[in-house]
Amino acid sequence: MEFASANFIFIFLPVVFLLHLILPWKQVRNWLLISASLVFYAWGELYYVLLMVFSALVNYLIALWMKKRGGKNKLLLIIAVVFNIGLLAVFKYAAFAVETVNGLFGASLAVPGIPSPLGISFFTFQALSYIIDSYRGDITPTKNFGHFLLYISFFAQLVQGPIIRYGNIASQLEERKLTVNGVSEGLRHFIIGLAMKLIIANTMGRVTSQVFSMDPSALNAAYSWAGAVCFLMQIYFDFAGYSRMAVGLGLMFGFTIPENFNHPYVAYSMTDFWRRWHITLSRWFRDYVYIPLGGNRKGAFRTGINKLIVFLLTGLWHGANWTFVVWGAYNGAFLLGENYLKKTKFRLPKFITWIYTITAVTVGFVIFNSPDMGYAVSMIGSMFSRFDIGSDTVAALSALFKPTVIAVLTAAVVSATPLCSIICSKLDKKPGLQAALKYGSALLLLALCLFFIASGNYNPSIYTKF
Repeated sequence: MEFASANFIFIFLPVVFLLHLILPWKQVRNWLLISASLVFYAWGELYYVLLMVFSALVNYLIALWMKKRGGKNKLLLIIAVVFNIGLLAVFKYAAFAVETVNGLFGASLAVPGIPSPLGISFFTFQALSYIIDSYRGDITPTKNFGHFLLYISFFAQLVQGPIIRYGNIASQLEERKLTVNGVSEGLRHFIIGLAMKLIIANTMGRVTSQVFSMDPSALNAAYSWAGAVCFLMQIYFDFAGYSRMAVGLGLMFGFTIPENFNHPYVAYSMTDFWRRWHITLSRWFRDYVYIPLGGNRKGAFRTGINKLIVFLLTGLWHGANWTFVVWGAYNGAFLLGENYLKKTKFRLPKFITWIYTITAVTVGFVIFNSPDMGYAVSMIGSMFSRFDIGSDTVAALSALFKPTVIAVLTAAVVSATPLCSIICSKLDKKPGLQAALKYGSALLLLALCLFFIASGNYNPSIYTKF
């Protein structure tokens, strides 16, 4: 079930929220949310809901067993890591691995047709963080399976994150309070995220899909840049919109879910971009891969290798395709280069470094969204070489970029900056006007979103497949 759907907005959410509001007992509320989360997941993955519950049960028991045996038991840690990575290997990467072997060695192994369960990368990483934090002694494993299952399955962030650490939410599983301010802010956040998805991401997505479905030989600089820029906006407002909805839903049910984006398109370097983009995933790889590998403590060469490993894994985490692996390596290479330039104390004006960053990010997302590397190379090549733009191209792009699309693209560019937040913060000394602006604009956005839903202008979120 998608957040940006009539079933969720008009049936699922109101029913679950009202039941959660009127139930007086905290443990019953937790089991209500668990039941709702399992229904939410089973809506799209009827059989794989059993896999998620099985994964949760195994990790729950291993953590308790580890605690019983004194905490730092390496054998149990290895078993848990192998189990969780094994789930990803079988259900997400098996077909990719077989296809790669067939391609490299000319083999004819049967490619397994195992569909990847929704959100498996997200709930598996949460389970891994729970196990590793238990091993390190950062958290005490819970004896309450309901608490752990809700942590793994909570519908607000089950399918697309953000990735939550158990230690950050443990107390809220025990006790949480619903307040008028919390619920109203949660609704406002949810509406903003819904608008990001329905109004901006979907509008940009229509242009993106048309350009990226073109034959590579028909691409020129105008088509390619149009598709690249629209996808740049689509992927941000799609994923950041979902994360914003997750934060809002969390507040509505008394949970604090971490922010996942911080205006990444205003970054002045690729290093800065990755501090702002998919923040919870970056922190996960930092804490559970980069630092254990040695971080920056073992010299410049080893630091570079560690960063490259992290970004190769980051790319692979996003999908079972060589385009994602290359995209990860591409980003890692930029971070290594910036780390070297930082030591030389070479500096450029901020506007120049922003142009460099946003261009590098845009080109990187062409790789990310291409069906294969051949298409990515062709499209990137046409972005910087094929300037033969004729009247046919102008006419075709004019048909794509209707006034409504131009208006949405303009809104997207403005919304990708902190401008709206800055304007709102200027009204701190006028709380009445500030509240009117915040909630009045939210109501307007809600009306527009309902129009988009009624019109059928809807497509699935990009990150559901990850």
